[in-house]
Amino acid sequence: MRHVPLLVVSLLLCALLAIPALADGPIMGQGAQSGVAAKALPNKKGPKPVGPVNMSTGTVFPKGKLATSLKYIYFDKGDLYNGSTSKTGKYNGKYSRWQHTMKLGIRYGLFDNFDVRAMIPFHFKGVKRRAAVGKPAETTRTDYNEGLGDIVLMGRYGLLTQRKGDPFSLSIGAGIKLPTGDSDLKNETPFNKQYEYMGPGFQLGTGSWDPKFEIGATYMFGRSRLDAHCMLTLPSEGDHELRKGDNFKYNLGYGYALNDLIDLELELNGVYADKNHNAGIEMDNTGGHTMYLTPGVHFKFGKGYNVCLATPIVVYRDLNADPDTDKYAIGEDMRVVFKIGACF
Repeated sequence: MRHVPLLVVSLLLCALLAIPALADGPIMGQGAQSGVAAKALPNKKGPKPVGPVNMSTGTVFPKGKLATSLKYIYFDKGDLYNGSTSKTGKYNGKYSRWQHTMKLGIRYGLFDNFDVRAMIPFHFKGVKRRAAVGKPAETTRTDYNEGLGDIVLMGRYGLLTQRKGDPFSLSIGAGIKLPTGDSDLKNETPFNKQYEYMGPGFQLGTGSWDPKFEIGATYMFGRSRLDAHCMLTLPSEGDHELRKGDNFKYNLGYGYALNDLIDLELELNGVYADKNHNAGIEMDNTGGHTMYLTPGVHFKFGKGYNVCLATPIVVYRDLNADPDTDKYAIGEDMRVVFKIGACF
């Protein structure tokens, strides 16, 4: 990504490197020849927390392990911003946006230190826009878009594995976003005067093959777990000269098992996105930097079954805008994330 903040990257790398210092076990896998070192998982007895709701981790599944999940994500956007400053009044363009996403996840341990996963989304999107504000011919229009989105396939390799005696788990991964979602939704009058097609953020897919790269770390201790994860997506140009901006996500999470049935968690989720392109033109009111603080709760049923609820709340935003043309970015305040998971 061309403009990822160096400070954000540095903080995440420090977090990833700091996790080994918290461990009581052997360094870099020493003493792990027998499979699991005695001190690799301190306080092994007692309940263990499941993984975080709104981010990934640094663990890799053992060979033959299978997990499935169904995640529901909802957000709405109703305020315009220039950076972090809210704008009032009427402006041309979108002023209300909402989205429901159902995402099916499948993950499988293919080899001892390598697993694969697939994320299959289904979207329902809506947007309200106005044109010719302040004129007698003012037009307001609501558009919808629903269907299968772009499927993501990822592979992850475990560099370190805490269950085998390493001080913590560390993994790297790579994958691809497939162009499975429709990208042909057109603008209707009068919004088609500038762009024939809706922007890439409102399409179900972009028509592009986008590589993804990740690094993650996890440290389990007692009833707690610490997770750190980064994901970089580098979109290419897709259908109709649409291209989403480069996207960098960074996450830190802490989980605690109250008992065998309930976990509590807190995450910090950040997203830094470059501006989108439509018909080769950079869209000034897209992209920016947003941070969420995400409290969550997990309910565990039997072995390997859980239900999770989290509410990512925006604590920082710096959204791109072009005040000279009254083009402002539309932002959100919070999300709702609900997940059902099962391991086999």
